[in-house]
Amino acid sequence: MMNDKLYMAIDVGTTKVCTLIARVSSNAELEVVGTGVAPSRGMKKGLVVDLGAMQESVRDSLKMASWDLDRELPKACVGVTGTHIISEHSSSSLNNGHGDQTISLKEKEQVIRQSHPKVAHDQELLHVIPQSYHVDDLQGIRNPVGLSGKKLVVESHAIIGEAASMDNVVRAVEGADISVGSMVLEPLASAEAVLTGDEKEMGVVLVDIGGGTTDIAIFSDGVMCNTSVLPVGGFQFTNDLVIAYGIPYHIAEDAKLQGGHALPDEVDAEEWVEVEGYDEGMPYRIRRRELCGTLSDRASELLRLILLKVREAGLDAMPPAGVVFTGGASNLPGWLELAGEFIPGPMRIAAPTGLLGLPEDLQSPTYSTSVGILLWGIRHPVEQESYGRQRRNESFKKGRHWLRWLSKFIGTKD
Repeated sequence: MMNDKLYMAIDVGTTKVCTLIARVSSNAELEVVGTGVAPSRGMKKGLVVDLGAMQESVRDSLKMASWDLDRELPKACVGVTGTHIISEHSSSSLNNGHGDQTISLKEKEQVIRQSHPKVAHDQELLHVIPQSYHVDDLQGIRNPVGLSGKKLVVESHAIIGEAASMDNVVRAVEGADISVGSMVLEPLASAEAVLTGDEKEMGVVLVDIGGGTTDIAIFSDGVMCNTSVLPVGGFQFTNDLVIAYGIPYHIAEDAKLQGGHALPDEVDAEEWVEVEGYDEGMPYRIRRRELCGTLSDRASELLRLILLKVREAGLDAMPPAGVVFTGGASNLPGWLELAGEFIPGPMRIAAPTGLLGLPEDLQSPTYSTSVGILLWGIRHPVEQESYGRQRRNESFKKGRHWLRWLSKFIGTKD
């Protein structure tokens, strides 16, 4: 038991913080051994706006997840999203100076490193995902190792974030006395939990509708080839009800969960939704069809924005595997039916399943990102190692910059 390895994921979201701890045995069996979900405080649309409050939320979630564990906790894999995330395509080539000798793993890794784009001082490179390789005139290669050729070319997809925004997420976690081992783009993580290999190969659009943002990732030939983030999520659905009916947010959230539907015409015109009122013992009544009309308007706007982002990615039509929706807001009744009015082709709502030890209430689209972050951390250990080195190098550079400034200050002081 003590030889088993622990992994931890922390999903720092707009509405919740979810911590998952899993044990992987020596024979590769995976079991979730700790879960903790706490209300999120201090996060807005993927950005930390109150560091102290966010640290408390992370601490609460972590305490619940590690309650029964009498072991040292591992470094955490943490998800990141927000409108500060951008993506760009890059490429690099490497000439084999030895003629037609076979391409080695070292040369493959070298050409990938060379494809890393330069980023501004206020940006941080999160991922570089190889899309395909060319060896001489042969294109569309998945893995060039072992092939013979004079020239190796890689086409990559780079994910770049705002350094300060990402650092604030790290500080929120580290403020709860946990080290961050790696960070992963949330839609990339969600894909680990909900997409099949066939969907990725055929081509699919993953739409993860979270609390503060909607993350869009397009996959083709087995890899992610485009990403974008919309500043609209479940929070905005609820906030529309707050504005429409002049009620507190928590009451509007209850009304949405109790009577929400994406298709108002499917709701009885005479039906009412009763929620907690301002005064104790005095319920607040809302005509359900009107409530659903407000939600439907927001849902329709979001679907139009999703279509726009897909077209901006260069797709004239939906890929063969269609669209996979996940995230808490996709639980809205009637969502698929409404989406079908805007988006052609196959579509489904996906939830993480089949993970040993995952509580039933977490087997929901709401927790796809949380589970995906956990799976990403387990399946991509090299990312953990490289991220750790990157953080240490950045800390060293910051420290060196501070010492240089201090020496100047001392040198000029009278």
